Amino acid sequence: MRQARQILQEMMISSGIWTLLVTVVLAIIGGNKIAMILGSLLGGAAAIFLLWHMFHHLDIALDLEPGQATRHTQVASVQRVAVMAVVLAVSMYFYQYAHPLGTILTLFGVKLSAFAQPTVHKFMEKHRKK
Repeated sequence: MRQARQILQEMMISSGIWTLLVTVVLAIIGGNKIAMILGSLLGGAAAIFLLWHMFHHLDIALDLEPGQATRHTQVASVQRVAVMAVVLAVSMYFYQYAHPLGTILTLFGVKLSAFAQPTVHKFMEKHRKK
């Protein structure tokens, strides 16, 4: 369980870094800078929540019987898709306040964090030992 929490932390860090990078770039090149920043922050917050949700429900599923675990993870997956859809719909409806481009790009932080986690892990292990 300790290792899973460490992986979650590393994935959240990489998602946060991605959110920061996207926010800075969109703040520089975006037309409506406030909407770009708020859209990026909305998507980044949703991405971090989705990572936590995935960790939490996988932890629950490990304690269930195989059939129940499969059903539980499927329901949790549908919940995550619904959260992404709602966040994206909100940013599309209120695009003047939270631009969808920033939201979409930072929601990709969930996927990106899975690829970046080994690199973040190596970096953190190197700096923990000092």
